Amino acid sequence: MKLTRLAACGATMLALVAACVGTAAPAGATSGSCTARYEPKTYPSGYVVDTVYYCDSWQKAPVYGRTLITQHSWMYAGSNWYTCQRQDIGHQNPVTYNADGSANRNDWWLFTLADQSVDDGPGYWGYLPATYLVQGGNWQRVPGVPDC
Repeated sequence: MKLTRLAACGATMLALVAACVGTAAPAGATSGSCTARYEPKTYPSGYVVDTVYYCDSWQKAPVYGRTLITQHSWMYAGSNWYTCQRQDIGHQNPVTYNADGSANRNDWWLFTLADQSVDDGPGYWGYLPATYLVQGGNWQRVPGVPDC
């Protein structure tokens, strides 16, 4: 009897966690602002920023080099930090899609240190497309993150 209850409780908890994780809204639906945190980071040039901005990504996202053409890294889904954002009208983000089929489109990019390179090594500094974040909306800057 106790084992059956324990299994039922475990299954219920797993279902609740899955429901919470599965309902994260992508960038097409504005969902608050990113959160600033004092957490110094050093750019490859040696420049130090004191504050980073935590935003939520709803799926694994590509990270691109300075030209925004070549993907060199990945950022895992979840709460990740960014130092700033820039708009590049000439380079649109990859389009992502919501559960209802509507598209997320943007031309804002967030600067960060990625989790993993495409060849499974450590990630590189680069730009993550705003279309992978929960915060923000179509063709809008991500709220709470300063310009680069």
